[in-house]
Amino acid sequence: MNQFSSGWASFVIRNRFAILVATLLLIVLAPLSFNRLYHDSSNESYFVEHDPHLTSFNNLVDKFGDPEYLVVGIPARAEDEDVFTAETLRMIDEMTVFLEDHRHVTQVRSLSKYQYTHDDDGVMATDDLFEDIDALEKNPKLLDQAREIMSGEKLALETLITRDFKNTQIVARNVYLPGENTHKVELVHELQDFIAKHGYREAGYHIRLSGMPVIGERFEVLTQNDMAWINPTMGVIMVLILFAMFRSVFATLVPLVVIITTMLLVTALQGWLKWPFTAVNSALIPTVIILCMGTCIHVLVEFFQFRFGGKAPRDAARETIDDLYYAVLFTCVTTSMGFIALSVTQLKPVREFAVLAAIAPMVIFVLCMTTLPAILSYISWLPRNRKVSPDDVGSDNETILSHQEGKSLTNWLTQHIPQFTFNKRKSIAVLGVLVTLFSLYGVSHMRVDANVVNYFKKNSWMNQDLHYFNDVFKGISNLEVVVDSGEPGGIKNPALLQRVDDLQQWLAHFEETGKPTSLLDFYKQINQSLHSDDTAWYKLPTSREMAAQFLLLYENTGPNEDLSDLKDFDEQYLRVRVPVLNMDESKLTQLMNELRDGVASKFSDLNLELTGNLVMSNAQNRYVNNGMFRSFGIAILVIGLSFIVLFRSFKYGVIALVPSIVPVLLTGGLVSMAGIPMDLGTMIVGAMTIGIAVDDSIHLMSRYLLLRRRHYSVFEAVQYAMNSSGRAVILTSIVLVSGFSVMLLGSFVSYIYVGLFSAMIMSLALIGDILFMPALLYLLDGDNETLPADNKEQQKSNQQSASDHSLATQI
Repeated sequence: MNQFSSGWASFVIRNRFAILVATLLLIVLAPLSFNRLYHDSSNESYFVEHDPHLTSFNNLVDKFGDPEYLVVGIPARAEDEDVFTAETLRMIDEMTVFLEDHRHVTQVRSLSKYQYTHDDDGVMATDDLFEDIDALEKNPKLLDQAREIMSGEKLALETLITRDFKNTQIVARNVYLPGENTHKVELVHELQDFIAKHGYREAGYHIRLSGMPVIGERFEVLTQNDMAWINPTMGVIMVLILFAMFRSVFATLVPLVVIITTMLLVTALQGWLKWPFTAVNSALIPTVIILCMGTCIHVLVEFFQFRFGGKAPRDAARETIDDLYYAVLFTCVTTSMGFIALSVTQLKPVREFAVLAAIAPMVIFVLCMTTLPAILSYISWLPRNRKVSPDDVGSDNETILSHQEGKSLTNWLTQHIPQFTFNKRKSIAVLGVLVTLFSLYGVSHMRVDANVVNYFKKNSWMNQDLHYFNDVFKGISNLEVVVDSGEPGGIKNPALLQRVDDLQQWLAHFEETGKPTSLLDFYKQINQSLHSDDTAWYKLPTSREMAAQFLLLYENTGPNEDLSDLKDFDEQYLRVRVPVLNMDESKLTQLMNELRDGVASKFSDLNLELTGNLVMSNAQNRYVNNGMFRSFGIAILVIGLSFIVLFRSFKYGVIALVPSIVPVLLTGGLVSMAGIPMDLGTMIVGAMTIGIAVDDSIHLMSRYLLLRRRHYSVFEAVQYAMNSSGRAVILTSIVLVSGFSVMLLGSFVSYIYVGLFSAMIMSLALIGDILFMPALLYLLDGDNETLPADNKEQQKSNQQSASDHSLATQI
């Protein structure tokens, strides 16, 4: 293995110019696939092909057309009695006309264009509630007539307008384009521009927006805004940290080559695969930046250590590759494994993120073992805060790497931590056990809730608008019930209609549901109109012929409503829409289970499906719940096995793994105790951070075992590991914590939590690596004087006994 790393190092330095040219070529060619990139924040994009929930949703679209709606909520102004004022209705009409004429809208329902079906001197008629909006200001009696009519309109009450007439909504059915979000953004932006242009808000109207187009627009716009400034801010902060570390402009800027190249290559791969940008992979670029910085710091620290030891740039670069090759390889592999563990989930964007994020560390490994040392090999100058150490000139690599110079905080820590952990080893171990037990208890009480409302900050207009619709119109999303009559024209079967009516009444009795609507409401309204508007006749037809006649008569009255989203073309399928209150995921799951059980027991004679965005969201949360623990478990298992292979020891593999696992569990426990629910982002954090946290364990344990196999004591080996790798470990942890902390400035609560939890885990992992792991080594390895040496290591030890004596003296 050492021969391979030495050969690789020589190859890289020998071909350094060609490597730099190849890197430049990749940077130039990478953007060729960027034209294939797009955004997709739709619910259905989270599901893999042939998922039963996706199949049911697609059936809904096939039968009833566009399934998504933009909703505009309009509360009455404080000075108005209700929404029945000339000014309010004129505003509603203007927005209605705008939406009707919009290229992305296929249907609009609103108070200004509402039509009511009634008896007109013995003839059924469908008339406009307002024939001329402009006449309302001159004739206020028309408003009183409208109030009287609407008070008896069961089709509109609680759906289009509240019973107190203080709130109404415009419902615009928008074009459905699977996998596309641009048209939603255009629709929402153009509506907002229209509202601003006409000064409705300045006139006192607190207009509210909701629906899938609005949510999709918010996800895309906020994600783009965050990426536009958070990523550069993260880069600037890391550049400042690097400059503070190395006091060198070059050392500060050279990691940018690795960062930019990695981002371009990963994004290029995403483009070639035609995978969209989603809320999930919005964290990919910040993650790449952080990973690049962490690995680059190890390379830079090692390179400059060799340079300070008197080695020429080419030799220092070669020795850096040779010395770090396997450590960097395994850190990148374990990080990739942490990400790839996420692919066990059934959520498509998470799988895509897992693949891209798993590839990124391997790209970083290649660049840090080729391009970065190739650049460094050309650099002859040193950072201004250090000079070549005369004592290290001509010394062996171990002596150079263990040399500590200066009075920096990191140097002080790495020099004093070994003695501190030795003196407090039992106390640290006991504290570690207690922390682990607390973590396990806390994690056992974790709950999952990927509620869309919770993605937006409480002070954001999106969060406030969603709460408005939830409170006033009893829900921000609908449960869609598709009933199959079993035959074309079957929706006219009176027996079926009666059973569906029973179903609607049963669905309405839940506290969490609003008023169900379906074709049945039109049947009843038509029947009442045919009987002199007698409310006693607000009931279903009693024969197929009567049902067919009702629909024909209604069609002949010339209504705007074509009922196409309530029944299919062949009149075999019925659609029942049920508003459902927004609630915690656990309560929603309980409600959905009650609904499924109730349907199975009370309506087993009906062939129906529960679907819609609400069902899709609930399924998504179940997948998150299942995937969170599975991915974390797989990550631990695979990384643990990798450690055992790397260190060729079960004991040392476990010792190195524990400081990386406990911080994740502890953070999960603290989060659980704080009452913060887990969601898609926090699921990703668990598997992602364990893959990153183990990197420092690998570097420290590798250095420790190197000297233990050369017959050094536990204390001496720990001291050497701290002196040679401790500084880089501390510096990379500072970079990781700083990088993740920038995410606290994001727009999405979930994104903020990803940054917060990741920063907590990285901080705790550092403490575990430099305190808890040495304490375990002192306790479990203290009675062993040395470890068996490999043949090659034994030979090297014999050949370098003088060097080892010098090293021991320095330690």
